[in-house]
Amino acid sequence: MADPLQPSDNVTPTEFFETLLPQGFAAQAAAGNAPQDFTIQFCVTGAGGGDWYAAIANGAMSVEPGTREANLRLTLGIDDWRDAVLGRNGATLALLLPQSRPGRPDNSGRAKAVKGTMALELSRTDREPFRLELCFNNSAAPKTTLRVALSDYVAMQEGTANGQQLFMQGRIRVEGDMALLMQVAALTM
Repeated sequence: MADPLQPSDNVTPTEFFETLLPQGFAAQAAAGNAPQDFTIQFCVTGAGGGDWYAAIANGAMSVEPGTREANLRLTLGIDDWRDAVLGRNGATLALLLPQSRPGRPDNSGRAKAVKGTMALELSRTDREPFRLELCFNNSAAPKTTLRVALSDYVAMQEGTANGQQLFMQGRIRVEGDMALLMQVAALTM
């Protein structure tokens, strides 16, 4: 999202998904940098979490509580969600929503063709890893697990680190289907 809104420290998932996320999307769409047709299911586990379905169509986003089949399902715990939304403990909103940056195309059409599940285990100093699961088009298989430092993963999302170089340096560990990893990696280029 372009210029994401700054949520308060006590933002709830309901407030974020049902109010702030659509507002941030509207700002991104106004800048001409938004996907046109895509669905995302957000699943936040733990006390205070819940499920939200976001549909993007005709340049607008609508979000409602509940679950539906979606092009992409993101699942994470409430503490990791809060870290991402508030930008704390090394996490950023880019972990949940790819940020617009010059030269990055809208790859939502390509994401609709991906099938499989990628689990991210992003290590951080003195804390439990940030865990996020991305399920594309309701397909549990193939499955890939990616283990990397949270700071390195964020740098890849921001375009300041090269995933191939990090892999060759042994800073990224992969278990499972490498073809799925390559498909998902291509979405952020």
